Amino acid sequence: MRPYWSLSAAGGFLLDWDGVIADTKLDFSGIREKYYGGRRAMLLEEAHTLPPEMQEALNRDLIQLEMSGADRATAVPGAFRLISLLRENGIPFCILSRNCMDVIRRGAEVIGLELPEYVWGRDNMEFVKPDPRALLYAAERIGAPAHRCVYVGDFLYDLQGARRAGMRAVLVQRDEREWECWADVIFPKMTDLVKAFEDKKEYVPWEYRELYAAKGAAWLERAYSCTFALPEHPLPDAAAWLLRAASLGTGSFSVSAGKAFSPEDWKANPSFDTASMGFTWADTVSSFIAPRFPLVTVLSESESALAAPSDASEIEGHIAGIVRNDG
Repeated sequence: MRPYWSLSAAGGFLLDWDGVIADTKLDFSGIREKYYGGRRAMLLEEAHTLPPEMQEALNRDLIQLEMSGADRATAVPGAFRLISLLRENGIPFCILSRNCMDVIRRGAEVIGLELPEYVWGRDNMEFVKPDPRALLYAAERIGAPAHRCVYVGDFLYDLQGARRAGMRAVLVQRDEREWECWADVIFPKMTDLVKAFEDKKEYVPWEYRELYAAKGAAWLERAYSCTFALPEHPLPDAAAWLLRAASLGTGSFSVSAGKAFSPEDWKANPSFDTASMGFTWADTVSSFIAPRFPLVTVLSESESALAAPSDASEIEGHIAGIVRNDG
């Protein structure tokens, strides 16, 4: 196993519409000036702060602006190729946008794109990005685990939504380095993303970026090859222990196969979601770790599992010893 990720190995793709597939060159500055005094407001989320008649006018102006952009839309170079690659490789995908559906349909007609089975805009889904519930719902519908999905967008909201949903966050058609803290990778052009997909290029995951910079590839790769057995009574609690070990690159954990996560277990480990009570310990650990460290796997009673210190503060030294012995 390798502690890296690639676009071609993703379980599913969620694609923004405007700026990713269709280029409509929309400029919302006039609307922000008219309704929000020029402030960079979130147009949809903050509409409730306006009087009802202004909310209706805002919606009309947004649709008019977006439809005018759809009428003159052009395909983003590389977008059709990406969609072909996803179809050829059997990777499920969808379109998830803040545009309304009529605008997306009109834009697709103009650029000559056959839309995929699943397309969501602001008017046919309860939530809109960057609300993570929109992305999690879309991932479920296309049949892909959220932690194995990639969201491809061209704006900060796309990156924020992906991070909040525990997905890979990819920025295209921009080179906004101030957003780098949100993104797994930035591609100034969609054609750069396509090339990386075709080349099966590997990337250091966002969650290991600082670890890789501080300790290097040898540490990350060796730590990731380790399977540690979760101690019966880790300190300070199981969640903190898991996060410490995972943040240091541990690739998999072995947990008791038959154990259920009981109310008593939760009281000893209140960092876990209360919704996990009654499920297996393996499911509880998996649901906790997957959105935070998507490459980590949870195994039931692995015979190859190594013992690890029960005190989370001693894990780094323990991994350091493994790395030194291998070296």
